[in-house]
Parts: sequence; C-alpha cells; structure tokens
Amino acid sequence: MTATQPIIVPPDEVKAFVESLNRCLATPDFLEDFYSIFIESSDEVREKFKFTDRKQQARVLAQSLFALAVFAQRTTGSPAWGEFDRLASRHNRHDLDIQPELYDLWLACLLRAARSYDPLFSPKLESAWRHTLMLGIEYLRSRH
Repeated sequence: MTATQPIIVPPDEVKAFVESLNRCLATPDFLEDFYSIFIESSDEVREKFKFTDRKQQARVLAQSLFALAVFAQRTTGSPAWGEFDRLASRHNRHDLDIQPELYDLWLACLLRAARSYDPLFSPKLESAWRHTLMLGIEYLRSRH
C-alpha cells in the first residue's frame, strides 16, 4: 500500500466491532472499568483525568466509539462524521493536548476491558477492534 491509498476497513470488521462494543456496553460497568484501567496505567493519564466526571466521560466515550466506527466506514455525510471532527479538535494541542503516544495506551486499556466484558472476544475480534479504531486514532494523531 502506498501513502496515497486510503486505508479501508472491511465492513465485516466494523460490524464485528460494533456488535462486540454493544455486548460490552450492555454491562454498565464496562466503561467505568476501562477508565479505572486507563487512569491507573500512567501518571500522565491520571493527571489528565484528575478533575473529570467519569460517569459523564463514559457517556462521551460510548458516543465517540460509535463515531470511530462511522469514521472507519468513511461515511462522510453522516452526523457522526462532524462529531468526530469536533472530537479531534477537542483532543489537539490547543485544547486537551492529548499526546499522540497516549492513544496506544488508550487502545491497549480499552482492549483489556473489552476482553473482560465480551464473552465472544477472540483474536479475530481484537483485530476488528484494532482495525476499526486505528483509522480514527491515526486521524487524531495527525490533528494534534
């Protein structure tokens, strides 16, 4: 693949990601546990979330994860696409200043939580999560 070719996430992987995400979100503690894992993973993350309402942040994250799935599908006309652009602006150096390397840690912690909450989680499903989320993560990094 060359740098000019767009990354395409196969629709079946996005679908598998969304189905798995829905299974995880069916358990109310999923996102709260994710944030516990993530915040404990690094002093920098702990500092970023020091004054954050985690329940509110969990709601925002759920919406953002679905926006990432839409982003992976390259559905540019959808309302979620504009929401994702707002998300990128919020996380860039001029606002929250989320350092690009923190996204790898975020993804690792999210996958750890998903592994615990989705009874159907497998290496193939983990790959679907990674592929679906990486396109958006790379976009967020590029907008830093």
